[in-house]
Amino acid sequence: MVEVTDLRMAYGSKEILKGITFSIKKGKTVGLLGVNGTGKSTTMNLLTGYLVPTSGTITICGQDMVKTPKKAKKHLGYLPEVPPVYKDLKVREYLNFVAGLKGIRNAKKEVDRVLSMMDLKDREYEFIKHLSKGYGQRVGFAQALIGDPDVLIMDEPLVGLDPAEAKKIRTLLKGLQEDHAMLISSHILSEIEELCNETLILKDGLLVMDNNSIRAKRRAATNRYEFVIKGERAKVQDALTRYQGLKSVSFERESEPGVYVFTGTAKDARDIRDSVFSYLVGMKLQVYGITKVENSLEDVFMEATSKEEK
Repeated sequence: MVEVTDLRMAYGSKEILKGITFSIKKGKTVGLLGVNGTGKSTTMNLLTGYLVPTSGTITICGQDMVKTPKKAKKHLGYLPEVPPVYKDLKVREYLNFVAGLKGIRNAKKEVDRVLSMMDLKDREYEFIKHLSKGYGQRVGFAQALIGDPDVLIMDEPLVGLDPAEAKKIRTLLKGLQEDHAMLISSHILSEIEELCNETLILKDGLLVMDNNSIRAKRRAATNRYEFVIKGERAKVQDALTRYQGLKSVSFERESEPGVYVFTGTAKDARDIRDSVFSYLVGMKLQVYGITKVENSLEDVFMEATSKEEK
């Protein structure tokens, strides 16, 4: 649904994007990550037609964003970090206005649909300026969803929401995932992990990691382990600390009464699961599980964005 090829953007002599290529298929939600100033906002502004690229191509559902922008934008819904709402309008008035801009024929039916979808029916005649942050964000989502676009692009969609509101929006996005292509930019890595099934990492205007390389990096061998063991906490920790193959041990949590979770770092890359299991059983401890800890998205992100340029 979205195809980006060798996308470049420069302001004078300053090159912001240096030739990035990626695609988003139907049913995929792609997370766009990068530190501030790396080109995320520029990428989103180009994809939505707010900016024209220096070179490269963007197609939305087969329509070229530069050559046929109106046709491309018919397939697109966009939620910026600050929702583009007119706060002196009432909710329904504003959504009617958006429906008119998008050329929706049966505007009333479509506005009713998004009001129900965003649970805004009881607020439709309130001024937007009187709404809470959460309800204001819902109005922003509603305008993006008018016309049932095939592609949704969202910048920090959950920023500033309380946990209850954030949960509602996550549920909504997961429900939309199957029939849409979505791009989400966020600084909250846990949010990207929960909402997205693919991830891209930008650094200095370059796509330094795509989904395949991120997955490979996360699955790469690590020397960290998680231990789930039943017994007296002090005895369990003492046993793990005295095991010669571990150089450090940390208590994480009590998963259930009398069952403790610890993490440990091995002294080298050799797999110690068999030997540590035998050791713990010999110590008369009940071992519920020993697993290798996969590299987290944060681990991969920090490594990808903090390396010195060669």
